[in-house]
Amino acid sequence: MDIFEVIMIAIALSIDACAITIANCTTYKNSLTQKKEWLMPICFGVFQGIMPLIGFFIGSLFLSFISGFTKFLSAGIFLLLSIKIVVDILKEDECNIETKCAKPFGITLVIIQAIATSIDALAIGVTMVELTFSIFIAVTVIAVITFILVTLALFFGKTLGKLFGAYAEWIGAGILFILALKSFMEAFI
Repeated sequence: MDIFEVIMIAIALSIDACAITIANCTTYKNSLTQKKEWLMPICFGVFQGIMPLIGFFIGSLFLSFISGFTKFLSAGIFLLLSIKIVVDILKEDECNIETKCAKPFGITLVIIQAIATSIDALAIGVTMVELTFSIFIAVTVIAVITFILVTLALFFGKTLGKLFGAYAEWIGAGILFILALKSFMEAFI
């Protein structure tokens, strides 16, 4: 495996994190601060870098255990997050219009999302035993590319949130539901 393949893997691995970031920006637009916004690129980048490293070191011992259910686990987490957004939207509708309820957004939610989006990276790490260079360079490349792409998604998501207003939350829930369906279908391929 050469550096070009690692770059392509990094881009592929970061797509789900980008979609989650856009969903977060549209769904939690009322409770996002600049500090909270930067949790996404940092957490997603760190987890996308750490998980392949863990996969590399535990190798084939753990691969047989996780390979059978990684997509189901990701699908379940995405589905639960999607349902949570819909429930929050429905609760918000019950709130008084003048006292707009802000949805809670914080590090716990982002870490759960980062774990869900990096489970594939754990399995990819097992395949990195064929690297022609250091595993530490490979995971750094993955982490940096994820950070950059999620940062771009962050700005794109904020724009979408402003454009679509109240419908943006439903779009965020829809993105997570689509990711859940994608992961579930990939489990059978």
